[in-house]
Amino acid sequence: MISERQLSELFHSLWQQHFPLLNPSFIRRFNAEQQERVYTEDGARVLPVPMGTGIQRFDLVAEVAFETASEQYKQAQGSYTADSTAATQRAMRTIALLNREPTIAPPSLPEVAEAERLLQVYASFLAPFVSREMTFKPIIRGSGILAAMEADFCTQEILFEVKAVHRNLHTTDLRQVICYLVAGLGSRQFAWSEYCIFNPRLAVYYRGRVDELLSYTSGRTPHDSISGFLDTLMEREQPVENRF
Repeated sequence: MISERQLSELFHSLWQQHFPLLNPSFIRRFNAEQQERVYTEDGARVLPVPMGTGIQRFDLVAEVAFETASEQYKQAQGSYTADSTAATQRAMRTIALLNREPTIAPPSLPEVAEAERLLQVYASFLAPFVSREMTFKPIIRGSGILAAMEADFCTQEILFEVKAVHRNLHTTDLRQVICYLVAGLGSRQFAWSEYCIFNPRLAVYYRGRVDELLSYTSGRTPHDSISGFLDTLMEREQPVENRF
């Protein structure tokens, strides 16, 4: 079994076979045409968060911001009290697991301060969605050689992926989103019609329709692109019901 990250970064011939138009030219246009800035509720532009000097663990900073944002979102929806300590502990466990370490040190004061700045971007981005039911860290069933995956968050209609990086999107970023979409829609586990890639570091996001992304990058219908990709992962014939 392989992860969506491994599938996105490797297996180039598979991606060329099923999504041949997901190439550098497409990514350049995507970054130029799809990028939208985050604004506050009163219309002010939210500024990017520069990477602080002297901070080494930007992955921990990003994870603390994400986990705390999920706590604050739940609080904004109703009778729930946000627990920033629990959020930080979850973030530490996640980064320790990714780094294959038993434990890691708590975030330093500069790391906490930078996470709080990212959290302000999250607050503005998530504000329009507070009335919607949001699932954080949804588990997406795997298929064939692709293991089960953990996405960032979603509503019934929209899959959200977070990329807290100081750069534009790369091909592998969209490949990862496609892994989630293909597995989640192909199994009928989810019914997403839109996707949104959010970058709290740059205070921007990219939002679009799932059917348009799949059909344009594959050159086929969304159903055919999903079923063909899953068939290759499973290495056997198993039609996928049409969701579109």
